[in-house]
Amino acid sequence: MKNVILLFGEEKLLIDEEINKIKQKLVPNHLEAMNFIPIDGKHARLAEIVNACETVPLFSQKKLVVVYDAPFFESGKGDTDKASEEDELLKKLEAIPDHTVLIFTASKADKRKKIYKQIKAKGVVREFNQLSVKDKAFWIQKRVQLYGKSIDLKTAYFIAEHTGNLHQTDNELKKLAAFTNSREQIEAGDLDKIFYKSLEGNIFEMMDFIGTKNSAGAVSVLNRLMEQGEKAIVILYMISKHMMDLISVKSMEGLSYQDIATKSGLHPFVLKKALNQCKNFSLDELNRNLKLCQELDTDIKTGKIQDMLGLELLITKISS
Repeated sequence: MKNVILLFGEEKLLIDEEINKIKQKLVPNHLEAMNFIPIDGKHARLAEIVNACETVPLFSQKKLVVVYDAPFFESGKGDTDKASEEDELLKKLEAIPDHTVLIFTASKADKRKKIYKQIKAKGVVREFNQLSVKDKAFWIQKRVQLYGKSIDLKTAYFIAEHTGNLHQTDNELKKLAAFTNSREQIEAGDLDKIFYKSLEGNIFEMMDFIGTKNSAGAVSVLNRLMEQGEKAIVILYMISKHMMDLISVKSMEGLSYQDIATKSGLHPFVLKKALNQCKNFSLDELNRNLKLCQELDTDIKTGKIQDMLGLELLITKISS
């Protein structure tokens, strides 16, 4: 089972790149069509996977079989047929031919399952969890170098905080790289021109609607965010964090821009937006809205309300 690999976690971009590294080592480009076999794990039967592994590679010593979104690692007992299929797979994994490297991918893996334990003991298991904001910011600094660019850490931190998974983050970096053209440095001002506009439904646009009491516009933004695959709990976190930023800025009304910038520590892009949006709220309104966010967070986590419905009700309430 030494040639069986499990790659799992939330960051599919990192998983895809790991697969590409392995593929480049094993399969020449001109033989990829014959010796790289991608399989949709959600619909494939065991026989298809086994057959792909046992077939001899053509004009090459190795072949790569990748089963994407493999269901074998999910929690729960499942039905009898699935349990039987998993037992059969365990036997087959012990007999994978040396000419085949078999990769499974999954968003989650139950580490208590036999198949996980066997691959962990005899093969390779790698986990790709969501990066912390700090690690993501460093990843952004390194990533832009692929596009011939550089970026300061503070701007990278802002992008890290206001994008979702690395696929989305990378798409925004590509847009920024294209916008800056021949200029090497990605600057804070570029975010105002490209990053903000390119993130349909970002939290700033939503807060603009909320501040002008346009609940329909705010809910429309929420729907776009959900369609883009943003998780409800992440959206709620972004709203809560933005409320805290607004409270911080609102409480310093009367101070100079430089004093507020120094004391708040906010990125210039965020501070400019916050100063404008603060005009639409009283401090009491902002504190009330933050409390509503905190209450909804508890209700979602305890199962009292469905997350999407809760967000719609929250946005309607704080924009009325």
